[in-house]
Amino acid sequence: MSDSSYPGDLRLSIPADAVFIAVARDVATRFAEFVGAAPSAAADLGAAVERLASHMHGRQIDFAMEPRAHLLTVRAHSGSASEEASCPLPD
Repeated sequence: MSDSSYPGDLRLSIPADAVFIAVARDVATRFAEFVGAAPSAAADLGAAVERLASHMHGRQIDFAMEPRAHLLTVRAHSGSASEEASCPLPD
């Protein structure tokens, strides 16, 4: 077992369809809350994830949600496109 003080990273792959993009928003919001983000910051991150995913035009979108010291970063990849969003975490 790791001695890391961070909760585990979360990986999510979805079809690039509006219904699933909304699911990714909800998962990002809940994961942000789980790792300690304030509810408003978590909601802002979820909205950012939905916005960036809606611009991707591949068949599938892969997300990596990585909590680190003071920051949760969500990276999205689809084909050659890559974008990220982040939100602050408490000390």
